[in-house]
Parts: sequence; C-alpha cells; structure tokens
Amino acid sequence: MALNQKIYNNRKTLRIMSFLMMFLGVVIAYFCYNSEPWETIGGFLCGAGFGLFIIFVSLKEPKNQS
Repeated sequence: MALNQKIYNNRKTLRIMSFLMMFLGVVIAYFCYNSEPWETIGGFLCGAGFGLFIIFVSLKEPKNQS
C-alpha cells in the first residue's frame, strides 16, 4: 500500500490530530502569554496544526494502481 493511500485511509485521525495541535497551540499561547518562548511554541503548534488540517481536508482519493 502506498503512503498516499495510507494517509487517505487515516484522514479522519489525522484531521483530529491537527485540530488537537491547533487547540494545544492556542492553550499554550493563552496560559503562558507573558513569556515569549512559550508564545512562540504555541504559535508554531497552532500554525502547524492549521496547515496540516488544510492539507488533510484537501486530500483527494488516490487512483488505484492495478
């Protein structure tokens, strides 16, 4: 099974993981607002989760190779 087929088959799990990354980034940024390194980590997690969410939502079903 090709990697794109595995990603497509697990897209619901991957969407949930990317949503949790966004949520974790927002929570870290909110609770550690006054310390700059944590804001950076929170922003990175939120941005990475949002980017992955967009990628996994836009996935199309791969063509079967016979």
